[in-house]
Amino acid sequence: MPQRDRLHFLLLNVGHFLDHMFTLIFAAVAALALSREWGLGYADLLKYATPGFVAFGLFSYPAGWLADKWSREGMMIAFFVGIGLMSILTGLAQNPLQLGIGLFAIGVFAAIYHPVGLAIVVAKWKNTGMRIAVNGVWGNLGVASAALITGYFIDNGGWRLAFFVPGLFSIAVGVAYAALRWNEIGAREGEAASVAAGPGYPPPTTTRCCSACPPSCSRRQRFPASFSSPPPSPCPRFSTSGCRRRESPSQHGFARPAFPAKPTSRR
Repeated sequence: MPQRDRLHFLLLNVGHFLDHMFTLIFAAVAALALSREWGLGYADLLKYATPGFVAFGLFSYPAGWLADKWSREGMMIAFFVGIGLMSILTGLAQNPLQLGIGLFAIGVFAAIYHPVGLAIVVAKWKNTGMRIAVNGVWGNLGVASAALITGYFIDNGGWRLAFFVPGLFSIAVGVAYAALRWNEIGAREGEAASVAAGPGYPPPTTTRCCSACPPSCSRRQRFPASFSSPPPSPCPRFSTSGCRRRESPSQHGFARPAFPAKPTSRR
């Protein structure tokens, strides 16, 4: 595997580690520091963390939708930078309400990883089973090490440091991810159409295959207008189903395919 792909996979694994670690920082902070500093019981503090865990689950839906409509790579950058910034802001909280709002924001950005990062792992590489296994190990390590890392920062700088340092690290990883994958942001649609067109066809440009297709049509594709003949794809203009109205190939710059004239019988 090329070095660039190795680095990409490593950053995705680090993202899974951070995703689970950020969601569990508060559990250790509340148990080890906040219950003493703010004079609240552990049960009283947990109710401020509940909205964050709800957001961690529910906001997976809009995260996956945005990744499909816009860019998976762009959403991963938003994940790293966003969860890092929210962690730093949470470390600045002065009361339980501010802390709860910060934890909710962390949950919103933490929801990005699973529908986006795992989709990249599955779509990009072969040997999907092993890739998912390795990625899952990194996520589990985040769960296992959250209390250990948080406890270390609490003992050596206070509970706020437990939010600051991971937040800064996540932003740094996001910058590295952006530098590595910047050219791929927004390229999802083009890559998908190239695959649909088959090997040997260049990436799509601006000429639509069939302007009569509704946006929801799965066969709506784009190909360069320089093609003199239609590509071997399930284009509804050259099939009998798929669109309400089919258009002539000549309307899109394609040469009408040549077929031998059908012999006519004379009587």
